[in-house]
Amino acid sequence: MTSSRNVEEVALFLKKQLQKTQEADFDKAAEYRQLLIQSIHVTAVKFSEIAASVVHALMEFLGDASSSSALHVVAFVRCAFIPHHLTSGIPY
Repeated sequence: MTSSRNVEEVALFLKKQLQKTQEADFDKAAEYRQLLIQSIHVTAVKFSEIAASVVHALMEFLGDASSSSALHVVAFVRCAFIPHHLTSGIPY
């Protein structure tokens, strides 16, 4: 369970796991990477204090071969850093 007391440790763990997916060559690496990106996104939206610390790790995956991962990164950046009133008419 993630709380404001341990969110920094959780974010660090997720970022390390995300880095390992770049180095590792296993069958489900792309799917695991996508799940990690989604988890980081949800965590950073819920605990905005870590958004700045995870954005650089996520930006590395904008050019990812998995379009789903890249789309999640774009959605995270939009959700975390662009005020809601500027995007209210744009669907996710």
